[in-house]
Amino acid sequence: MSQGRLGHNLTLLLSFLLLLTVVAAPAQAQGITLEVAAGFDSFFREHQWFPIRVQASNAGADRSGRLVVRPETSGSAFSNTFSTALELPAGARKSVFLYATARSFADSVRIEYLDDENVVLASQEAPLRHVPVADNLHLLPGDASRGRVDLSSLAPGGRQAWRAGMALEDLPPLAAALQSVDTFLFSDVDTGALGNAQREALAARVLAGAHLIVTGGAGWQATAAGLGELLPLQPTASLTTADLSSLATLAGRMDLLSGRETLIATGNLHAVARVLAATSTGVPLLLRREYGLGTVDYLAADPLVAPLSEWPGLDGLWFTLAATRRSLPGWTQGITNLERAANASEILPGLDLLPDLLPLCGFLLFYVALIGPLNYLILRRINRRAWAWVTIPALILLFSALSWTVGIGLRGTSATLSRLALVQAWPESESAQVTGLVGVLSPRRATYDLLTAPGSSLRPLAREIPANPFAAGIQARTDIRQAESFDALNFNVDASFISTFHTTAITPAPAITGAATLSYRQGEPDPLTGEPRWHWLLSGTVRNAGDFPLSEPVILARAGSQALPGALQPGESASFELPLVADNLQPAAPAPLERHGEPQLTQLRFSRFSRALASREQSVMDIMQDNYNSRAYREGPGSSATAQERQRRQLLLSAAAADPFLSTARSGQVFLAGWGAMPLQTVPGEVQWEANDAALYIIALEVEQEMPQGLVRIEADQFTWVAQERNSLSANVAPVNTDYQPGDQVVFRFTPLPLAQLAQVEALHVTLNLRNTGPDEIPLELWDWQDSSWRPVTLRRPRARSTTRTVALAHPQALLGAQNSVLLRLVAEEIGGALRVERLAIEQQGYLRYTDDRATVADA
Repeated sequence: MSQGRLGHNLTLLLSFLLLLTVVAAPAQAQGITLEVAAGFDSFFREHQWFPIRVQASNAGADRSGRLVVRPETSGSAFSNTFSTALELPAGARKSVFLYATARSFADSVRIEYLDDENVVLASQEAPLRHVPVADNLHLLPGDASRGRVDLSSLAPGGRQAWRAGMALEDLPPLAAALQSVDTFLFSDVDTGALGNAQREALAARVLAGAHLIVTGGAGWQATAAGLGELLPLQPTASLTTADLSSLATLAGRMDLLSGRETLIATGNLHAVARVLAATSTGVPLLLRREYGLGTVDYLAADPLVAPLSEWPGLDGLWFTLAATRRSLPGWTQGITNLERAANASEILPGLDLLPDLLPLCGFLLFYVALIGPLNYLILRRINRRAWAWVTIPALILLFSALSWTVGIGLRGTSATLSRLALVQAWPESESAQVTGLVGVLSPRRATYDLLTAPGSSLRPLAREIPANPFAAGIQARTDIRQAESFDALNFNVDASFISTFHTTAITPAPAITGAATLSYRQGEPDPLTGEPRWHWLLSGTVRNAGDFPLSEPVILARAGSQALPGALQPGESASFELPLVADNLQPAAPAPLERHGEPQLTQLRFSRFSRALASREQSVMDIMQDNYNSRAYREGPGSSATAQERQRRQLLLSAAAADPFLSTARSGQVFLAGWGAMPLQTVPGEVQWEANDAALYIIALEVEQEMPQGLVRIEADQFTWVAQERNSLSANVAPVNTDYQPGDQVVFRFTPLPLAQLAQVEALHVTLNLRNTGPDEIPLELWDWQDSSWRPVTLRRPRARSTTRTVALAHPQALLGAQNSVLLRLVAEEIGGALRVERLAIEQQGYLRYTDDRATVADA
């Protein structure tokens, strides 16, 4: 090869490499730069929305395109593509939110800016860190640095608390994107900078069960500016005080925390606010408001200023606030059983995905007979057997066309939607929150769009293995386009297959309301002692002022349920009266710190522990009433449309309302549940469609409690519990349905519900129910708050061969902490080996109001 030809080839090669370099130019060469903040300070939970805030700048020419997260560049942890449109004129700088979901092994996400030709103009990668479902995630908006308020103590024993600090502008304005967060803490930050959408999203998350903590101090005005409607105290002024000793008492500390002055906010109390701590002159220091299922706490002082900033009891104060919250019913966690959710959406009552067997067999037999013996006999009779070369192909073509025509006629030409929804509403809000499932059934292979209403979210239901062969749970990757609403675009559905999506929405609350009253009544005498037995009686009225009937209405309370007679028609009212009599194995409810999203945290270990009121399916049974089918999860949906509808409803409830730790966890709240009109507006674009809908409404009622004068017994199901310490190989050790092995040690904190906190406690009862007889005496320890030491107690068998151990302690004031809470320690080594516990419970006896006319409660 000549030197001239070699030089020519080298020139061509260099030109080609230069061209590749230009085509693959980095983002900065295009004049576009991206700054990305993903997750909550990079934290996220599996299969839950997390925000990605992108700041895009354009120093070049006008650009039009979209921001994209896709599996091809972010990895297999992302199952779908998420995108939002973004116009970038020359010189523009814009901030945009994009939302995505990922599997637990995601450690980063790549955000790309693609033009209208899908050419990458810029890209940026951001780190991600997964938060296990049983751990707590605490968010400090406005606190981007991690050296400020420490919430590491806000976790039960054996679990971990994750603290995320983020800028205020990074707080997502979508309620569904805040589902991962357990606690929000605003301290010395200007919440007036929050946008209206951010405030609404925050309020919706608190309404659904989150914990909001707001502090005062010198920055009280700015901190409360954007949160005033949620706070238990509307701050209007401030004063200085050195009397903070009640905060130390609340935290279980003996130090008085006084002597140094600090600034506290003062103002007007909300009508339903409770003062948890105050100065000796009655100025509130810490206030609480129950808002829907959530809790709002207001600390009038600044924890970042002395003396609180130097106080070693601050961690204990945060833990007390979290441990004394009301429990959360199982349906507040959303869809937790993905397989049953998918199975529910795949049942279409009255619609068979396969034709009947007998007509199909008859059709095939006729086809075989016609092209075989009948065709031969006819051709032989007319002596034209050579025509078989023509008649057989012709008959095959004829039957193929006939099969196609009949198939179209049987399947129809319209898409079918299977829409299921769980709707929650509260008296405090004019909006309801909806968690829904949408299945799309196609009569033939086709491409669809699935469109939602503004403010809704939508994504394919995460699923590994489809249980139904006609389900497309493992479907092709779907493009979720995000604007005012989330839409799934251009996804394929095969003929007679179902693609299932998970959606959330905020809709107007139904005009269905009610009120209930708790009163303490005397019941039938005890058959053994003849003494009168007292119990709480729940009575009230519900009214339907809406425009749709509520079918199969049920009243749900902490110790039972009651079905109302017939549907609640528009304009009708119904009264109810329900005795709240707990059985002897009714457990306490877990506090919200004890997250229960994992299925194993709600499942039984002992087959014996299956009493009616102690089942993880109790809420499902209460709502389904006589339609509950214990074999629903291992049998088909049946042949009748009625049986199929009952099956899909039960599967929906089982997927979204499993009871945590064998407790209904309804606390002192009362709910009306029933089936009504579908609130979701999810539709499949510009195609013909029909819907098969079922929507369950769970409506919280207003509750008042009469204050009896006499002696009251607060039973076990009127307490919440949290494991303050866990030293065990099992992370799920609980005071219910647990094996305690040698070496296990656990400290439980039991707190009575707000309406069950006695003003005077006369007796404390500790009960241990075992699976077997066990030893005659079982040692436990109770914390003495006055002496700061453990006090040993012995639980004894009340009678021979009993599986119950109990002890009663009179005048137990030293054993009562904040809000009458009790700390109990169980050490397996001191018992002498393994212990199989069905229930460990606390009960209290005393007076709900102060009185001098007290009955005597003797030591047991």
